[in-house]
Amino acid sequence: MTQSIQQLATSWAAAVASQDLTRIMTFYADELVAYDAVAQLQFTGKAAYQAHWQKCLEFCSGGHSKFELRDLKIQQNDAIGFSHALVYCEGSNEKGETQGCWMRLTQGWQKQQDNWRIFHDHFSVPFDMVSGAVLFELTPDL
Repeated sequence: MTQSIQQLATSWAAAVASQDLTRIMTFYADELVAYDAVAQLQFTGKAAYQAHWQKCLEFCSGGHSKFELRDLKIQQNDAIGFSHALVYCEGSNEKGETQGCWMRLTQGWQKQQDNWRIFHDHFSVPFDMVSGAVLFELTPDL
C-alpha cells in the first residue's frame, strides 16, 4: 500500500529530527532540485543535496536538535503533489550553543513506481527588503 504524502512528510520530519541522514535521503528522488535557506542558491541531484544535509547535521552535532512541522497542507492528484508548512529547526553546536528559527517549506512530490518521492525541496527565511536583514525572530501565530 502506498503511504500518503501526509504520512511521508511526518516520517521525513521525524528522520530530520533524529538526524538520520540515510533515512532522510530515502524520501528524495534522484533528480531532485532543492532551494535551501543555507549555503547556496540551488542543489541539483540527490547526491549534492545529501552532501549538504551532511554538513547541516554536522553543524548541529552538539546533541540537541528539534525539527517540527506546523500547519502542513497538501494538494495532490494521482501523480504530483505539493506540501507546504512552517518548520521550526533548532540545534546545538559542539560548544552546546543552541540556535533555532522558523522557516517556510514547500515540497514537490512525484509518484515514482507507486511511491511518493520529493523531487523539489524549498526552504526559505523571510527578510526585510529595506535593510536586507534576515528575520529569524518571526514566529507563527499561535
